[in-house]
Amino acid sequence: MLVRYTDHAKGWNGRHKYVSKSAYEFLNKSQLEPGDLVMANVGDPGKAFLVPDVGMPMTLGPNSILIRADEKATSNDFLHYFFQSDAGRNLIDEISTGAAQKKFNKTSFRSLDIPLPPLEEQQRIVAVLDEAFEGLARARTHAEANLQNARELFESHLFDLFTHSDPSWKHEQLIKFCEKITVGHVGPMAKRYVSAGTPFLRSQNIRPFKVDLEDVKYIDEKFTKELGKSELRPGDVAIVRTGYPGTCAVIPDDLEVANCADLVIARTGPNLNPHFLALLLNSTYGKELVTDASVGAAQKHFNVGAAKKALFPFPPLSVQGRLVAQADELSAACDTLAGNASKKLQDLNDLRQSLLQKAFAGELT
Repeated sequence: MLVRYTDHAKGWNGRHKYVSKSAYEFLNKSQLEPGDLVMANVGDPGKAFLVPDVGMPMTLGPNSILIRADEKATSNDFLHYFFQSDAGRNLIDEISTGAAQKKFNKTSFRSLDIPLPPLEEQQRIVAVLDEAFEGLARARTHAEANLQNARELFESHLFDLFTHSDPSWKHEQLIKFCEKITVGHVGPMAKRYVSAGTPFLRSQNIRPFKVDLEDVKYIDEKFTKELGKSELRPGDVAIVRTGYPGTCAVIPDDLEVANCADLVIARTGPNLNPHFLALLLNSTYGKELVTDASVGAAQKHFNVGAAKKALFPFPPLSVQGRLVAQADELSAACDTLAGNASKKLQDLNDLRQSLLQKAFAGELT
């Protein structure tokens, strides 16, 4: 088995790579044993893991080095913890070179001066960290479950909302509730972007319920006027066509002038709350309807024709507003729960790093 960092990252449950018996024997200096320390020396230098017993012969994959400690002086467990600490990472940074891709060579690594306390003290440090990190791992699992539960709670609410509608809801074509449904500009754009001007939204700028302007492109005023068909106004619903079809966001009031490429634009009529449409399309239930209405085999496309003809459930306008308000309240509560869980995870990371720092500063008791 060819051991790579990706095998460790996937919990040894992914697709493994293998070499022939002759190649394994030829690469005798790279043969691995359970407990060996493997460290990346290209890409993300210093990332390391201890090799488990996988029940078969193993050899070292590319862009990594093998570390097998002299048991009379140290242990792989101690070295593994050391290189996770700030002190260990700083040493790796000192020998790493390259701008586009960081890397270090084995010669530089062998020259590192690593502080080694007496072997008995190393064993004590490893035992203390093992016990502490076992507790941190349990706490992390609990926090990750809370984060996932917070995310699923809102989606569960939406699924129940749209699958338990009452008889007052109408299943109609979306076009009947919209002033217009059109598509954003389709055509080459690389030479049309400018450093400042009209925000030009693309699929990557549309997140569920949110317009993300972090990596937005711009077009000039002249080109903006030419693209009247793909103009975006506050209150329009911008819908992703390809990749994650149906994902959508309502254009906010503070984005007064904008344009777009390759998005479906739905301008709702008097009987459709745009925020209700966003709730519908961003839900699992809505995405299933979008998928059914999409075209294409290898990659689904939610085009304008499909958007106009697709059937969706629509309650009375007054009910839409009430449901949007309820969803907003629940979303805020779920965001608070998710924020608390995320902070807990960050606190656990900080505590882990603090323990490592104390361990290799001689302050661990």
